[in-house]
Amino acid sequence: MSSNAHIFEPPFFAFAPVRTGAFSTLSQQEKPPSKLVAITAPTGYGKTVLLTGLFERYRKAGTLCRWLSLDDRDVTVERVMTHLESALLTPASMVDPQQALHQGDEPVHERIAALLESMSLSTTPLVVFIDNLNFCADETLNRLLDALIFRTPSWVQLVLSSTTTLPFDHARAKLEGRILSFGFGELSLNREEVLAFLGGELASRLTPAAVDSIVAQSEGWPAAVRLMQIVLSSAEQPEQALARFSGADEDLSDLLNRQVLGAFDERSRKFLLEISLLRTFGVNLCRFATGDEQAHQHIASLLRRNLFVIPLDRNRSWYRLHALFREFLVDEAQRQIPVERRREILSKAAEWCEHGGHWHDAIEYALAADSAPLAAAVLERVAAMFVRDRGDLHQYIEWVEKLHATGAQCGWEADFWYVWGLVFHRRYEYARRQTERLSLRIDREVAAGTATGDANEFRRRIEVILIAIDVYTDRLQEGYPNCIRWLSGMRGDDPFNVATVACAASIHLTSAYKLVESRKLIRQAQSYIAQANSDYGVAWVSLLSSFIALQEGDFVTAHQDLLAALTRVRATLGETPGIVSTISMLAAKSAVEMNLDAETRELLSPALKKATSHGLVDTAAAGLEAAVKMWDGHSDDPVSVPMLREIASAYPPRLAAMLSCFLIRRLIRLGRIDDALLEAAQIGLTGDESGRRQPAAGVPETANYRDLLAAAEIDLAIATGRLKQATAMVAAETKLAKAEDRAGRLVELALDEAAISICTHNPAPAVRHVARAISIAAKRRYLRPFRDRAELLAGIVNETKSKDWGFAVEEERRFFAEICRGLPLTNSGLLEQLDELNVSSALTETPTARELELLSLIEAGLTNQQLADRLSVSVATVKWHLYNLYTKLGVSSRSAAIARARALNVLAR
Repeated sequence: MSSNAHIFEPPFFAFAPVRTGAFSTLSQQEKPPSKLVAITAPTGYGKTVLLTGLFERYRKAGTLCRWLSLDDRDVTVERVMTHLESALLTPASMVDPQQALHQGDEPVHERIAALLESMSLSTTPLVVFIDNLNFCADETLNRLLDALIFRTPSWVQLVLSSTTTLPFDHARAKLEGRILSFGFGELSLNREEVLAFLGGELASRLTPAAVDSIVAQSEGWPAAVRLMQIVLSSAEQPEQALARFSGADEDLSDLLNRQVLGAFDERSRKFLLEISLLRTFGVNLCRFATGDEQAHQHIASLLRRNLFVIPLDRNRSWYRLHALFREFLVDEAQRQIPVERRREILSKAAEWCEHGGHWHDAIEYALAADSAPLAAAVLERVAAMFVRDRGDLHQYIEWVEKLHATGAQCGWEADFWYVWGLVFHRRYEYARRQTERLSLRIDREVAAGTATGDANEFRRRIEVILIAIDVYTDRLQEGYPNCIRWLSGMRGDDPFNVATVACAASIHLTSAYKLVESRKLIRQAQSYIAQANSDYGVAWVSLLSSFIALQEGDFVTAHQDLLAALTRVRATLGETPGIVSTISMLAAKSAVEMNLDAETRELLSPALKKATSHGLVDTAAAGLEAAVKMWDGHSDDPVSVPMLREIASAYPPRLAAMLSCFLIRRLIRLGRIDDALLEAAQIGLTGDESGRRQPAAGVPETANYRDLLAAAEIDLAIATGRLKQATAMVAAETKLAKAEDRAGRLVELALDEAAISICTHNPAPAVRHVARAISIAAKRRYLRPFRDRAELLAGIVNETKSKDWGFAVEEERRFFAEICRGLPLTNSGLLEQLDELNVSSALTETPTARELELLSLIEAGLTNQQLADRLSVSVATVKWHLYNLYTKLGVSSRSAAIARARALNVLAR
């Protein structure tokens, strides 16, 4: 058993706990009688005993129970959250190593939200026990407790203990009837309970007056009663012993020292003081740390004496001392055991724990021993596990910085993972400085001949960190040459590192619209990530591959691939990881462009909540663009512009500038030109004939940002009547988009040309521009720009006839019909023909040869009489044939029959 495992299991007491009134009240049912049972009392009032009894009672009744016990290391909400996640989350949501690394610094509010979501997925009644919450002094603990009390489902209940008042909204909890509180008054022992506590054998040796004296002196404090039990049980004349410490001015420390420790021989007393330095202990650990071969006998004696020793597992191989007793012993140890001896014990404990795989305790003991070399050696061996595999960044960084504070330094491996921890802790510039320090140190040690590892390998691994920092800080242009240089020098590198660097290079190329080259690098990343055994890594490569399709404007392919990736990652990593949010942001972008509003909202709602902690500038931009396109311009809209700005502020400045571009374009679509001009001014767009633009400070002009600026400028120019300027810009941008093979942009530009044609009172070319846009957009399901320009398109379509739209492909005709059904059209003839373009249903019956001949003649424009003359039949017979033909085609008129026949490709040629 791990020496830390006790935090998830209640202790196993060596004595039979007294069934107090509080226990009787709370154990009448198979679960707690209220949402929250809050137990608050000073140390020694049996809070842990009570919680343990309730845990066993509810669990035996079939209720699902989870236990968490804190200690003096658990001072932050992050630590408490980590324990809760381990105790409550399922293995599926626990952790792919690379996922843990990237999410190691997820904001607490997002971790709380993820925990609540996970807890709500099951409807099985659950009781969560948290003991010793007083150790967490974090001022944000109230946010966690309020969330657990007020935002978890009704079938989740809490039993919490603390020596101090629990920080949550007590007034609301009482008003809503959610809380049942117990204080020291309810936990104090009455006379009957004191008798039960003392045990039958000792009670039989005491007079009623002596029992009353014990009740009076202890005031029902269980710790004091326990102390009296220990002292009196070993006395030949218990009542005489009771009289010796009945003075009201007796100090508890003196009492413990004189009455309890005084009963031990010198060796046993020394052993007890020495093991008090250990938070938890077993026989083997005690023997190794203290050097006392009689450790087993000493511990057995403690258990026989029932001396504040609490077993932590059913096999009774691990123990801890009662907090009150240990506090006293540690204080005594500080006075009685020399510093060097204390350090020796702690160092030996660290050595034993490391050998046994109890890494956390090993590092803690080494640091407590002020043994920098030992702590550094342990960190060197466990660095990758804590940072990469567990994502325990806070803890690892704290250890390393404690070591640095002593003037000591770690080994290369420990320092390497320290820098990675800083990166995913978002301390980018400090991480860059620490990377430079590590590189200089390696060079110095190589020159001095004291290098402890393969310097070239470490330099390559350090370059991966610098490349990652460049990506996260939006220094794509600077980082790209480093990516290519690194990839050209590959020689047996870790597959995950190769995939990471290839992805970084792909991100740069995609943002530069070098999409063919980007796809080559993604294929390389895919081949290497398959060797890395990382579901998280596979998900990242998949989303970057789909990002290329989005930039091309191939929304159908991107959407299908992103939904498939989302299904895979949810199956392997669960619902809560940040990568789910990032994929959802891209999927929302594809959905909004395909006019799938309900799906877009469903994808965005959870994704935006995690957007500040996971993703890159460009992946976040995709989600923000989708959100802005869904914004209706009202302050009460579920999509809040201030919220989007807050998300953007968590990223490098380029994202805020891109968000402004999205808002400019949306405001223009909503007819709010003045607001669009104000937004434009914030990013240096003047909105006048000069076309001057002031570059935004600190914003790199990647190709995709430059493209977005140009799109916003064109929209502004058209909206403000600067049509000559708009025409020149559209021409230049069209040439560029064709060269970059970006179909989506070409659709937008074609519609810009149509708008300019209408504004310049030259409507004839507008039909050609819209038709060109449709021919590009149809197979990609790019509907959004047509919806956003509904009034423009309606004006064009209302002035046309069906024959004006020369679509040669059925897919384009159907796409055009779909667009038109969403427009405010007044052209009833065209509407009728468009309705007949619906070819989703099959023919009820195949037309005969004579009917197909008739259909060809109708297409040629012959009247019924001409048809009768041509076919040598009567007009009545022609009408009869036409009736049968219309029935088979599912139409009711000549024009609809021709449109339907063309769509079905059944006209004779």
